[in-house]
Amino acid sequence: MKIKKVMALTLAGVLSLSMLTACGSKTDSAGKELSDEKVTIRLLTRMAGTSTQVGIYNDIINEFKSKHPEVTIIDDSQGDESAFNNILTTDIASGTMANIFRIQGVANLSDYIDNGLLLNLQPYLDADKEWSGGFTEGSLSYYQVPGHEGTYAIPMESGLIGVYYNEMLFKKAGIEKFPETWEQLLDAIAKLKENGIIPIAMGAQSTYMAGHLHDQIFYKWMGTEAAKLLGNREMKWTDEGVVQTLQFEKDLIDAGAFDPSAAGITDNIALTQFQQGEAAMVITGPWNISTFTDKSATPVSDNVKVAKFPYFEEKPEFKNQDMQILSPYMVSGKLEGKELDLTIELLKMLTGKEAAKRFAEEAAFLIPRTDLDLDKSKCTDLFMQNVEIGGTSEGIGVDVFDFDPLTSMQDRTRNSIVSLFTGASAQDAAAVIQAEIDHAK
Repeated sequence: MKIKKVMALTLAGVLSLSMLTACGSKTDSAGKELSDEKVTIRLLTRMAGTSTQVGIYNDIINEFKSKHPEVTIIDDSQGDESAFNNILTTDIASGTMANIFRIQGVANLSDYIDNGLLLNLQPYLDADKEWSGGFTEGSLSYYQVPGHEGTYAIPMESGLIGVYYNEMLFKKAGIEKFPETWEQLLDAIAKLKENGIIPIAMGAQSTYMAGHLHDQIFYKWMGTEAAKLLGNREMKWTDEGVVQTLQFEKDLIDAGAFDPSAAGITDNIALTQFQQGEAAMVITGPWNISTFTDKSATPVSDNVKVAKFPYFEEKPEFKNQDMQILSPYMVSGKLEGKELDLTIELLKMLTGKEAAKRFAEEAAFLIPRTDLDLDKSKCTDLFMQNVEIGGTSEGIGVDVFDFDPLTSMQDRTRNSIVSLFTGASAQDAAAVIQAEIDHAK
C-alpha cells in the first residue's frame, strides 16, 4: 500500500513536471520560446479606413500578432477627427491611456508628463541606434519638452501641406505658371472664375479645411514663431497683424475663390470637385497623394501638381515658412514589464526604416527618416515633388493652435474661421477667439 502511494506521488510529480515543461517550451515558427503571459495592447491612432497607408499599418500589426499570439490587440483608431478627439479626451480625463496613442500639438505635453501619461522614449532611442539614428533631427526635437529631459513621441508622419493644382485648368485659364505671390494668386483666381472654374476646392463644413488655409496665410504673413507667441500669450488674436491674417482669408471669400456653398460642403465633396476637374486647387497634405495619383479615383491625375502656398511680397523673409504635418506616436507612461517591452517592439515595427520604405513606396506616406533607400520607380512624381519642395522649408508649423495650452482652441479657432464664410468680419472672428482665451484666465 505504501509502495503504491509512493509510486502515485512520483507519477503525479512526473506528469506535473512534463506539463510545466510543455507550458514553458512553446515556440514560434522560428524556434523562439513563447511565454504564456497574456498581454493586451490598445491603440488609439488616426490610422483607420480603407486607404493604402492604413492597409500597411494593419499588415504590420498582423505581423506583430503572428509573432506574439499571446498578445491581444485592441485598435480604437479613428479616421474621423471628432470621434478620435472624444476618445482621447475621455482617456486623458480618466488617466487610462492607450499603449500607443497620438496627441496632436505640443502645448500641454508638460502637464501630461507630470501626470505620468507620457513615457520618456529617450532611453529606447539611445539603446537602439539603428532605429533611432534614421529619424530627422528636427522631427525628434519637436517632441523634446522644455523643463523635461528626454523625448516624448516618435514621429510617424511628415510632409508639406501645400496647394495641389490642376495644371490643365490653369493653362485653360491662360495661366502658364503657378502663382508664387499673393497678388499673383488673386490674379489667377479671377482668371479661373472667368473660365467657369472653381478656383479653390473648400469644404468648410469640415472645419479643418478652412483652418488649414488660415494656417498657410498666417505662416506666410507672421512666420511660424508667431504661433508660439500666441500660445504663450505674448501676442493676442486681436493684434493687428493676426487680424490681418484672418482678413486675407476673408478677401479670398469676397474674391469668389470658393464654391458659393463652401460653408455647407464637406471635405469629401470638396476633394471630389478637385479630383473630377471642377476645381483648380485644393489645400491638403501628403495623405491624399495616393488618391490624386490613382486615375480611377482622380480622372485628372495626370495634370495634378503640388506647390507651396504663395508668399506675400511684403514679407519675403517668410517665403519658406511652411505648414507641414508632423504626427506622433506616444506611449503610455504607466506601462511596465512585458507589456511595455512588447509595446516598444510594436512601436519600432511601425516606425522603422523597413516600414517607412514601404509606406513611402506604396502609399506616398512619409515617415521623417533619413535612411530611406527609395526605389524611385515605385514612387510617384507627385510624391517626390512634395518631398523635394518640403525639404526647402526654413520654418515649420503644424496648426497655429498646436502651441496653445487651451485644448478648446482647436474647435474655437476653426469655428471662428469658418464664420468668415457666413458673414463674420475678421475683427469679429478674432474677438471671439481672444474671448475664449480671456475667459479661461
